[in-house]
Amino acid sequence: MFRTPAKTFASQTPGTIDLEISDPVLMLNEVARRYETAERVLMEYVDNALDDAEALYHENGGAYPYPIHIELRIDREQRAVGVQDNCRGMTRDTLERVVRNVGESQKRGQTWVNGRFGFGVHAFRAAAETIRFQTQHRHSSHHVLTLQRDQHRGIKEARRLDEPFPSDSGTGCLVTVSGFDADWFRGVTAVSLQAEVENHFERLLARPDLHITVGEKGQPPLVCRPFDYAAVEGPDLHRELNLEHKGEIFPVTVFLKVAQATAVHRPVSFFARGRRIGEAADIKSFMRKSAAKTAVWAHPHLTGFIEVGEIVQPIINRDDFGRTQGRTVLYEALLPIEARLKPLLAGLNQQQSRATLGQFEEAVQKAVTAVVGGSAWRVAFVNEADEAGRMGVGNGRVTINTDHPDFQARARYTRQGNLRPTDRLNAYLATMLSRGVMQPDTDAMQTPEQLLNAQIELIVGLESRLHEQERAAKKR
Repeated sequence: MFRTPAKTFASQTPGTIDLEISDPVLMLNEVARRYETAERVLMEYVDNALDDAEALYHENGGAYPYPIHIELRIDREQRAVGVQDNCRGMTRDTLERVVRNVGESQKRGQTWVNGRFGFGVHAFRAAAETIRFQTQHRHSSHHVLTLQRDQHRGIKEARRLDEPFPSDSGTGCLVTVSGFDADWFRGVTAVSLQAEVENHFERLLARPDLHITVGEKGQPPLVCRPFDYAAVEGPDLHRELNLEHKGEIFPVTVFLKVAQATAVHRPVSFFARGRRIGEAADIKSFMRKSAAKTAVWAHPHLTGFIEVGEIVQPIINRDDFGRTQGRTVLYEALLPIEARLKPLLAGLNQQQSRATLGQFEEAVQKAVTAVVGGSAWRVAFVNEADEAGRMGVGNGRVTINTDHPDFQARARYTRQGNLRPTDRLNAYLATMLSRGVMQPDTDAMQTPEQLLNAQIELIVGLESRLHEQERAAKKR
């Protein structure tokens, strides 16, 4: 049985009252609801291992004193995942305290580690029934402690184990989350965990002597690796900022890259102490401050990272930064960089817009050829003054004026200005093209009713074909 903490001074002072939590389990389970996936839950325990490794890194002058190994192991039969490290481990007193003292974190105030709120240890409650801590510190014996999701009383004290801790250093921690709810565990794989680790801890993985692997019984372990920005072709923008705030200097690293060939699907993200906070375009406080907003920060060809260091602190659910003067200083320092990016991306947008329009023109031509036949007229998109008319016909060529208000009213564009086909635009093009490809000599041989039926049939055929091509393009 855990010892009851001593009462505070306020509780012994006449005329005062204490805050009390009537149902701690309910509160903790509600806090845990902020996690949306089992992978994200497990990252809390990887994060704890990395915090312990960070202490070694800091004590050793900015280098790990020996190779750090963090291993994630999936046990599908038990619906369990273990996270083991070979770092310092915990003493018995520390182990019991992190479980007992909810909301208390000894990491608070330590600038080189990430955990500050003390709730991460209870993340398992969102998705699983049980968590088991097995640990050994060089100044303590090997101990194990188990906690159930519905427990807050009657938790058994840490029990001593006589066998050595199973790591090459003889110290470390093994956290096993078991009894995952079936719906939460169904999508958990070595690949999904590897992707989450690589996404969340990208900056730390770039360090020498840090090794994180994910394994499952009967399969070779997967090695987690940092994203290789050097392999992305395109200009980069690298700034080492030294921001002054409250009389101190706070370093901030900005590394951004404009991928020329193809989108790299690695959006610019904020990191704090090597841990990903979120994509820049998803940080609401930053988007309120940004002038270009998602047009720059969500651009598919922009990648990179912003390591904020100590000038800001993440809020409890780590998807934004607390509202402080430091946050204002940081965001204002990023605005000139945003302005520098805009012309780089604008030139790329123009190239992409022309290429997209050309691809759409080609798709429309294929639709006309498929419906009318190999002798179909040539389709061309042109940019002309609004008064020039919707389309032109002549010399076996049908031109569609993409600048005409009727075309623009039905078109939709991405944030980067790329044309995106819509049902209304497809219907408009089918109608225009049906008029253009109706042969004059053929028209004279048909009654008005036959002409109308022929045109309707042509419109339906063209629109159907354009829809098919649009659906096929989305699947690619």
